[in-house]
Amino acid sequence: MEHHTNRESEGESAFGITYNKGYFMNIKGHRISVQFGNGNYVDNDIRYGRQENVINRFDTSMNFAVWQSNLAEVMIDIIDGDGAIMRQDAIGLTEDPIFGWCSAECVAKFIGCLANAQPEEDITAAINQIYQSTLSKGLS
Repeated sequence: MEHHTNRESEGESAFGITYNKGYFMNIKGHRISVQFGNGNYVDNDIRYGRQENVINRFDTSMNFAVWQSNLAEVMIDIIDGDGAIMRQDAIGLTEDPIFGWCSAECVAKFIGCLANAQPEEDITAAINQIYQSTLSKGLS
């Protein structure tokens, strides 16, 4: 890889892509990263490179004009702070910052939650409610 980014200025832009297998968006003080390639918590055939035309490497998606998956892995960082929105289990114990096996509907709801958040609002409970509701519907 020749360069890390195409931007010469400090900081991040509102949108970015990573290794042709995901993207990030900066929305109201949060960065949502949506990844759907080898090694991510997505469809098993993609996660483990179990497709005939795929070599199981983290950057294999760079060899394709179009890379696809039915599910995505999501992480939501707090840009001007320390840490990330933490995924919690049903009884409220913090697990980790990765929301795995998310459907397109789940990702869209996460983005909507970020877009509608008020400054300094803690959206942890709302993000976890979205995730748990899509899990219970079998959509994630």
